[in-house]
Amino acid sequence: MIGKTGGGKSAAGNTIVGKRVLRSSTSAVSQTKSCEKVLVTRGRNIEVIDTPGILDTNKSADSIKNEIAKCLKLSYPGPHVFLLVLQIGRFTKEEENSIDALEKLFGPLVSNYMIVLFTHGDQLKGKSIVEFIQSGHPKLRQLIDRCGNRFHVFNNKKKCKRFQVVELIKKIDELVEENGRQPFGEEMYEEMWQSEERQVGDTKREDKPTEEHLPLTSSFMADLLQKMILFQATLAATDRTNTDDDPGQSVAPTDSHLYLSEAKSVIETAP
Repeated sequence: MIGKTGGGKSAAGNTIVGKRVLRSSTSAVSQTKSCEKVLVTRGRNIEVIDTPGILDTNKSADSIKNEIAKCLKLSYPGPHVFLLVLQIGRFTKEEENSIDALEKLFGPLVSNYMIVLFTHGDQLKGKSIVEFIQSGHPKLRQLIDRCGNRFHVFNNKKKCKRFQVVELIKKIDELVEENGRQPFGEEMYEEMWQSEERQVGDTKREDKPTEEHLPLTSSFMADLLQKMILFQATLAATDRTNTDDDPGQSVAPTDSHLYLSEAKSVIETAP
């Protein structure tokens, strides 16, 4: 699950699991300090991984890099779906840029594995989720289109929540079948595996490592940091095509300019 702090990721995770195991709050301060994995057994095993607010631009690239590395290890050999969690009634610049940013981090195929999960469904106030999307921000419609028009909504104010979860699982199953039942990130996880092979030298291994024994080399982490800086720069980018600024007027550097400058510095100094 991916989203901004306070958007309802952990609460959505608790709804999927069927009990309160992930700390959640509507506070702007993240209750999820580190990636957490919960195993759900309902006729089959489902692993739910909650992430700290990686769409928050007030966190350093280095700190989020470490959490992404942990997520990669927890989800080995790769997730079957990314739930992009958005709160009804809130659509921020970072969320607007999220697909472009996630492609910088995970690659161009990430949207093929993504479902948009709306939280706070009670805020629809009688509208259907389809009506909300059709009458909403055009950038939101574009985002959902890029995710293959896959979306779902949770209303945790409803007394019976299981039907919402059953419907979400059906959509996930359909997506898994569309992707040939193959998990996402084969290339990224293969890089991790090759890093592990280089670390153990010429020793032959029959089996790939488990998540607990998956070491990450310094070169892999350096590459990941570069991707994280570009990821954050993309999140913070401002769409200047819709502004009415005087062409001759100077514009103060935005966060995205700073992130890109940092990225350029890291890339130039990388071994």
